[in-house]
Amino acid sequence: MTQFSSDKTLITKENAYPILKAFAKEYKKQNGTSVPVELVIVGGGSILLNYGFREATQDFDIMVQSLGLIKNVSYRIADLYNLPDNWLNTEFMRTASYSDKLREVSKHFCSFNNGSLEFRTVNGEYLIAMKMVSAREYRNDISDVVGILIYMKNESEDFSMDRIEHAIDFLYGKRENVIKEEVYDKVKEYTKWSVPELKKEYDILTQREKQTKQELIDVNEKYQGVVKEERIDKVIAGLRRRRGR
Repeated sequence: MTQFSSDKTLITKENAYPILKAFAKEYKKQNGTSVPVELVIVGGGSILLNYGFREATQDFDIMVQSLGLIKNVSYRIADLYNLPDNWLNTEFMRTASYSDKLREVSKHFCSFNNGSLEFRTVNGEYLIAMKMVSAREYRNDISDVVGILIYMKNESEDFSMDRIEHAIDFLYGKRENVIKEEVYDKVKEYTKWSVPELKKEYDILTQREKQTKQELIDVNEKYQGVVKEERIDKVIAGLRRRRGR
């Protein structure tokens, strides 16, 4: 059953860096500094660390080559900060948004323990590409795309659809195989919008995503076992019909 709620502490802008620092300290305690490790943070965690519009996330989706080296370390930090056991989550590596090329496009974020432990993040057009592949209505995937576009436009960067298409092609190959046509068309339209238009759309999307998530929680509580990953699209379609949209 898909989990939508938790009594655990969220990772926020305020506690994210202290958590990473504590992780590095515990890693050094357990493994020393002679065993280097690199963690690539993607998804909501990368947005939280790199952009201003995300306040919190439940976990950090990560890529790591040596999961065994960090497993006990992550459990220790989970206990210290009341985080979920999988606050460093590698499950996304089993999803369609994963690509083994993500490491190549990741960027240095911070390092500890004399550089033996490094955190890297994926952002910009590559993060947009990942979000377009996921495109979950009950999560912040599409609103995150809009939020990144707002940031890029405010930074006066040349952020064209061509760059996004290149990122999709580099990570996944033909976009038709991984991205829904309606998602692609909508993002292409967004790249042409002004910042005020995108900000208005961002507010609409986040409210809609929040509503959908709450409705799924309510359905799951009422009909135990109904809301499963493979059935979510059908459940959301039913909720949409009930709302009349």
